[in-house]
Amino acid sequence: MPLVNYKLALTFSSTIFVAGLFFVGPTTSFAQDETRTLTVSKDEYSLTASESTIKAWAGTYKRQRASTILIPRQSLNTLVGYYYLGSKRPANSTYQTYRYNPELIYRWVKEQAESIESKSENPELTIKNNRAVSFTPPTLGISVDAYTTTFNIIAALEEGYQNTDLAIAIVQPRKPLAATNNLGIRELVGHGESKFNGSPKNRRINIAVGVEKFKGVIIMPGEEFSFNKYLGPVEKEFGFVPELVIKASGTVPELGGGLCQVSSTTFRAAMNAGLPIVQRKNHSYAVQYYAPQGTDATIYPGVIDLKFTNDTPGAILVWPYLKDANTLIFDFYGTKDDREVELEKPVQYDRKSDGSMKATWVRHVTNNGETKTDTFNSVYLPPALFHKEETFVTTPPPTTPTLAPPVEQTNSEQINQTAPSTESTPDNEDQTP
Repeated sequence: MPLVNYKLALTFSSTIFVAGLFFVGPTTSFAQDETRTLTVSKDEYSLTASESTIKAWAGTYKRQRASTILIPRQSLNTLVGYYYLGSKRPANSTYQTYRYNPELIYRWVKEQAESIESKSENPELTIKNNRAVSFTPPTLGISVDAYTTTFNIIAALEEGYQNTDLAIAIVQPRKPLAATNNLGIRELVGHGESKFNGSPKNRRINIAVGVEKFKGVIIMPGEEFSFNKYLGPVEKEFGFVPELVIKASGTVPELGGGLCQVSSTTFRAAMNAGLPIVQRKNHSYAVQYYAPQGTDATIYPGVIDLKFTNDTPGAILVWPYLKDANTLIFDFYGTKDDREVELEKPVQYDRKSDGSMKATWVRHVTNNGETKTDTFNSVYLPPALFHKEETFVTTPPPTTPTLAPPVEQTNSEQINQTAPSTESTPDNEDQTP
């Protein structure tokens, strides 16, 4: 690269150099614009310039194409601090008039960007006895490109547009998650979410206790995950409290009521990750906490389980947490392969006035050129068949359980191969709503 001379472009306050252009102004002539605002946005990020702000930017600024390349002076955060490459600007250049002050716009963008920008954070992971005892997920940062955004705003105002692009960049952490372990825990591979607004106190307690049972679980490649295995005994000594449970005799309080919020969210994460579902069953009747219906997975230790297989190249770290007071998240971290997962919107149909209904949820997983389609059908009975009782029922002593009946399998049309379709029909089995 040849050596160049750096010269300060803005010796005089009336001239502004920006990215290959320089501006001369303002003059006494000001833009007369109709009342309007300008939205500057990208994805979920948005800034809005008010009418008064736009009027404050108005003026007459002349632009000239420069043959030199401009670079920012690192010590200043305004356009006044620009340098240009080359010995002098062209003597004979054609001016183009701009009606807005780029320096004021740039300063506005920098100020507004503070509400959007965030720093990246390095991940931390400590594993003991094949379980994560502490984990800080990697956090991506957001940076606003104020220079590009400034020109986007100028162009939009000149053309009379009311919307333009916000130029942002994703800032990666300095240390990747893969550097914290040798198990193939590299990135987010699955995400499940559910809401439980309106849950009573005891149900919330059981959800919180249940979440801790799964925090840090590591599923090795080829391992079949069993929800009940990691849940363990649902007893008072482990922090569980009485809450409503769906039983053959009705809906009654029992230790651990509400744990299906945890299992259903786990199921959604496994579906999102494209993992093979081995066992899943819906509730006997539709429960509001698991909307949309058809995406739930009930469990009851010794009777009904949720199972899936880790068929990814690496281990999977299960990391659940409460996003807020009413939102449960299950994130799976591992190693992505070439699979592509498409989840269709769950569909509810055959609704009846007694609360009964049916639902279906379809997933397409494409890997190595083959697409496998799984259809999960759910049948929900009338809630009135399971009358509610407020008397606490103690957990019976362990006995040889009656396992859930085999899942019915039928064929469904899909690309390249026939995939299993699982239809879950309510039985008189105990469940945790």
